Amino acid sequence: MAVRTPVKFYYDILSPYAWFGFEALCRYQKPWDLDLQLKPMNLGKIMGSSGNTPPGMNPSKGSMLARDVQRVSEMMDLPYKPLANFAQTVFIRGSLPTLKTLAACQILYPEHLEELTRQSWLGLYSKDVDITDKDNIIKFAEAAQIPDVEKLLQFSLSDEARQQLIDNTSEALESKCFGAPWITVTNPSTGRREKFFGSDRIEMIGWVLGKQYMGHHPPQ
Repeated sequence: MAVRTPVKFYYDILSPYAWFGFEALCRYQKPWDLDLQLKPMNLGKIMGSSGNTPPGMNPSKGSMLARDVQRVSEMMDLPYKPLANFAQTVFIRGSLPTLKTLAACQILYPEHLEELTRQSWLGLYSKDVDITDKDNIIKFAEAAQIPDVEKLLQFSLSDEARQQLIDNTSEALESKCFGAPWITVTNPSTGRREKFFGSDRIEMIGWVLGKQYMGHHPPQ
């Protein structure tokens, strides 16, 4: 029996590029036999600890960010909608309640984490809703078919869920993470771990693993 390739994907819902990387890896789970392990992390902590700054804070990067994100979403056929107020949404409101809910899901309902992650991104970057609002988080959880939504929300407030988020973030920092998406891939043939940053590294991951890259919509 073939050994699946462990892939750890570290992300924060605030990053649209992490959304693109997430969907790309999800599309290659079956074709490349990936063991995709989702790790929600606190991007603000990552930025502060690594000394990095968000691309939107750099005038040169910020000037092309909106168009670049739009291009990538169209290329990948994802329903992206620009945020009405990017600065308020990303830098002031943040994503902490959603991250804690995702961390709680990682513990309670790991089989639903992929879809809850997807619904959270669709809420933010397709519908431009407040992802820190409890009612919206409930909608994401219901869309992801979480067995017990109230249990998930209550558990998201627990020390255990908080610690899971801290552990994910610390784990990412220990691997020298400086942004999102951050991806580590362990080659099952050699045991060697490779690290990747960005949503545009999927083809390179395939090359490292000796797998064929088949575009943005690989056959399943």
